[in-house]
Amino acid sequence: MNKTLLAAALAVATSFAAPLSQAADIVPINNDPAGQGLNDPTPISPQGGNSGTTVGEQRRIVYQFAADLWGAVLQSDVQIRVGASFRPLRCDSTGTVLGSAGAAAIYVLTSNNDPSTAMLYHGALADALIGEDLQAGAGLDINTNFNSAYGNTNPDGSPCSPGAGWYYGLDGKTPEGKTDFLNVVMHEIAHGLGFSGFGSVSTGAPLAGYRDIYSSYVFDNRTNLAFYQLPTNAARREAITGGNLAWTGPMVTAQVPNLRSLKTVLRVSGTLSAAYDFGTAAFGPEAAASNFDGDVVAVNDGSASPSLGCAASPAGAYLGKVALVSRGGCSFEIKAKHAQDAGASAVVIANNVSGTINMAADDTVEATVPTIMVSLADGQALRAAIPGVRVAIGTVPGVLAGADRRGRALLFSPNPVQPGSSFSHFDTSSSPNALMEPAITRTLMSNLDLDLTPSLFADEGWQLNPGNATIGADCDTGIPAVSADGVIVGANIQAWDRVCAATATHRGEYVSCMVQHRNLLRESGLITNQDALRLARCAASRKGL
Repeated sequence: MNKTLLAAALAVATSFAAPLSQAADIVPINNDPAGQGLNDPTPISPQGGNSGTTVGEQRRIVYQFAADLWGAVLQSDVQIRVGASFRPLRCDSTGTVLGSAGAAAIYVLTSNNDPSTAMLYHGALADALIGEDLQAGAGLDINTNFNSAYGNTNPDGSPCSPGAGWYYGLDGKTPEGKTDFLNVVMHEIAHGLGFSGFGSVSTGAPLAGYRDIYSSYVFDNRTNLAFYQLPTNAARREAITGGNLAWTGPMVTAQVPNLRSLKTVLRVSGTLSAAYDFGTAAFGPEAAASNFDGDVVAVNDGSASPSLGCAASPAGAYLGKVALVSRGGCSFEIKAKHAQDAGASAVVIANNVSGTINMAADDTVEATVPTIMVSLADGQALRAAIPGVRVAIGTVPGVLAGADRRGRALLFSPNPVQPGSSFSHFDTSSSPNALMEPAITRTLMSNLDLDLTPSLFADEGWQLNPGNATIGADCDTGIPAVSADGVIVGANIQAWDRVCAATATHRGEYVSCMVQHRNLLRESGLITNQDALRLARCAASRKGL
């Protein structure tokens, strides 16, 4: 993340979170050169409501749509400038980075000039709290970058996620094997708006010795201390890799029961009795009680590394069994496909490090067997218990997925640390999947639902839009821009209003575009018939076309 300390101390009023008068104006700044990234001239067909005819144009339309969504959710009297560009990011056997982002400006704010209250804030949030542009229009508030090699080749000629690639639709209907660019843009802008700590995840040291607003809401369940109550950098570093960090903000905590399912675990019986946390796969059916139950058998493909499952196993070798395979050597989906071809009913992949991750798909194969990951230690325990050990998926009554025992949202804190992912995301145990987990999944629909993220921003001091979506300058649709549980149907309508107005050549075409979108929302049960009527009236009366 690009961190710049632009001010050592700025005095603000004690109650600097005063009501604001307008939705945030988020302006994308295209930082790509001609012919590249956001200016890529490669022809492409319109998709998912995106009418662009080149790759660059579709990327710009998606980015503007994301800016309009966040702008309708948040309030600020100060324009927010977001830099955007495409460049090759890491893409190798260890993983693929889809995007990166951070605050381009960071400020120290104090209350009543009291140095003891000094706190680091993301530049856009600081501007919103104070009500003025602290850079006086001189620079960016947020920087975002996206992987130009994704689905193609790296600069050295090596393949980057072959068969994968970006989906530029605005409808959330991501095709199999593709990644929704809108979800990634929404995720990365959120980091720059406030979903990130500024300290070092490698050392535990605060940036420039200051506390930051995000980290001030982090709590370590292992020590029962708030993050900044931990006495040393080493203690904070240990907490960052301890798997026990939770968010204590009241707005998020209030919504956790509404937005988290019961915790699901891998129940182990027979020669071993245990309950294991697990990571999920971006391929195959979701692991559930109905499809994940059976005796465990260790994969042995007869190769030099037989437990890795990177070669085909004999036909029927795992017939009706749950195959246990080790991580490494080839993609997760290849392992699952080989086990499936040998008759496995389900697959457990044992990690080669502590903790678990959510597993990416491999578009060179298609596995249709439910697949999960357990930690290195849990995998070793399962392997030692074979034969005679059985596993099944089950829920834990009264315990929510991705939450601690007090019902607070867990943050991602694996061991070893994962720079760029650790600390500044919700935990991967969250269910349903959350926008601000470290991995983007096909189940996300950030065009309509931001789950706990708006609540986290409210905890930090952002003012959420308390009003309804408006069409044009002043027509009230009666549909809330953002609800308490993070649903943003109203914000979506405002973003579509801009899309329809930008592409229409006359009023009738604009109205037809808005009516088509209104009908989709109504058919999906996202708006009522009364909402639809108000929306139609607003579209018909829109000025400025």
